[in-house]
Amino acid sequence: MKKLSVYFISIIMATSVLFISCKQNKETSKDAPVNVKKTTVNEFALLTTYLESNGNFINSKAVPTMIKSKEVHENIDNNKYKIIDIRSNELFAKGHIKNAVNIPIKNMLNYFEGDIDPKAFEKIVIVCKSGQSASYTTGIMRIMGFDNVYAMKAGMSSWNKTFAKDYWLKNISNDFADKLDMVAVDKPVKGGHPILKTGKTTGETILRERAQNALNTSYKSLLVKAPALFKNPANYFIVNYWPESKYNEGHIPGSIQYTPKKSLGTKTELYTLPIDNEIVTYCFTGQHAAFVTAYLNILGYNAKALAYGANSFMNSEMKKKEGDWHVFSDKKIHDYKVTKD
Repeated sequence: MKKLSVYFISIIMATSVLFISCKQNKETSKDAPVNVKKTTVNEFALLTTYLESNGNFINSKAVPTMIKSKEVHENIDNNKYKIIDIRSNELFAKGHIKNAVNIPIKNMLNYFEGDIDPKAFEKIVIVCKSGQSASYTTGIMRIMGFDNVYAMKAGMSSWNKTFAKDYWLKNISNDFADKLDMVAVDKPVKGGHPILKTGKTTGETILRERAQNALNTSYKSLLVKAPALFKNPANYFIVNYWPESKYNEGHIPGSIQYTPKKSLGTKTELYTLPIDNEIVTYCFTGQHAAFVTAYLNILGYNAKALAYGANSFMNSEMKKKEGDWHVFSDKKIHDYKVTKD
């Protein structure tokens, strides 16, 4: 009888332990955090893959997509040409191209997506003071897939001298033509890339977020002037965006040559750009560099452009050279009328 009692007591105790254990396991599975490994999304890879699979605009022959003021003037009453002036309200009120609308850069995507049918136009022309911020904006819109957008070359400075005297004519110089370097600088070895944190999970949605971020950025804040580069070239990663033959004729000291329309791909030389330094791209006029600046900022680089390009430091010297150096002169300025309506 005693053995039987011990036996029953043992059964009861075992059952109690099992019940408590099951209850604890149940509570643990309900309340304790589950250690699940999260998948990290490489937004930069998704974005670059999307862009390079959808036209690879910055490395295409199309860039820079620009239009001369002469063509705009000839089509001023053509309803297939849409003219968008991105200057301030004050400058627009002082005089603008007939039929132009005044849209802030930061509102551009919403305007294209909600206020107009972009496909209804043969050409949508973005106009600014010098052609540089228009090129930046056009670059963003082209990257977004609006392939009928153009920047008006030299902006309102090419429309008439009233505007040119305050912008292009005021900023061209030959101040550093005798400071050019003939020594080629090698590109760095390939490294990492910027880390994007939009929270989006597709190339298309990441692009939309990054493009709007770039449009929200004042282009003026992305400009560097020639004296800063020549005085402290070591403070910047300077990209010479010319053909190699022109680079070899003389360039900003310390600048590194990147071939236009070829070098900024993930399979070419994009990864040689630094992620921990300010990148300043320069071209002949500042306009092609603006397209590059738009692209690199969308990708997350700290990218800026040299204002007015090589014209800002070697304009007279460029006039002496053979080939097309995109020299700005009085010949580029027309005498077209403006309206205040």
